[in-house]
Amino acid sequence: MLGDDRVTSAYAQNAKFWIDIVRGQLDDYQKRITDPALLDILGDCRGLKILDAGCGEGYLTRELVRRGAAHVYGVDTCAEFIEAARTHPDARPDTATFQHADVAALPLAEHSVDLVVANRLPNGIANPGKRFHEFARVLRPAGRLIALGMHPCFYTGRVDRDSDDAATIPIDSYFGGRTVEQKFDVAGRMSPVASVQQFYPLETYLRMITTAGFVITDLREPHPSPQQRDEDPWWNQNFSRPLFLLLDCALRT
Repeated sequence: MLGDDRVTSAYAQNAKFWIDIVRGQLDDYQKRITDPALLDILGDCRGLKILDAGCGEGYLTRELVRRGAAHVYGVDTCAEFIEAARTHPDARPDTATFQHADVAALPLAEHSVDLVVANRLPNGIANPGKRFHEFARVLRPAGRLIALGMHPCFYTGRVDRDSDDAATIPIDSYFGGRTVEQKFDVAGRMSPVASVQQFYPLETYLRMITTAGFVITDLREPHPSPQQRDEDPWWNQNFSRPLFLLLDCALRT
């Protein structure tokens, strides 16, 4: 099995669930918070060669192609996702290539892409910093890495988030690293098995990136706007602390 076995196995078992969620646009966090933030920081991608690292069923790759990317390479360790991406009715094999591979061992040549996008890519468990060195290897000089993930300081599993003492993560768990295993309930649909996500303290996570040769040029914490909270009280119940961290990084020259 490619990648970290526990992470990849969970995605394989949940593949149909996530494909249905993404294609049905059922995830409000994705549709209303993370996708708009990601596309805003990405900006104009016309003419760029892009790596979609952890591409899932390929929705972001298709969006980048629609926005004028010259070519997008989608890579994922989940074979079920790659098959779904390749067979989607809007798949464009002339401008999008999907490969079943590990982001820590990319099947791409050195200096072959202008931009790497890691969209909600779970952190690695074994040798977690290796992927960032791979991203640096395939990027052209002065290339960019955009990484959107669960917030290492504040994200907790749903059960912990709903408990009375969920305000803080135990300090020994935070600095020692922690694994969150949870089923996801999206629009009333429950994932078949628990997903596995590994979290590292912020200093460790950022050091993985900078050690690989990147400079962090922007940091954002995507969240509901005041207008969104006014219009839908659901956000006040389900977004009481930062859940996401978005980084824009430049390859050091």
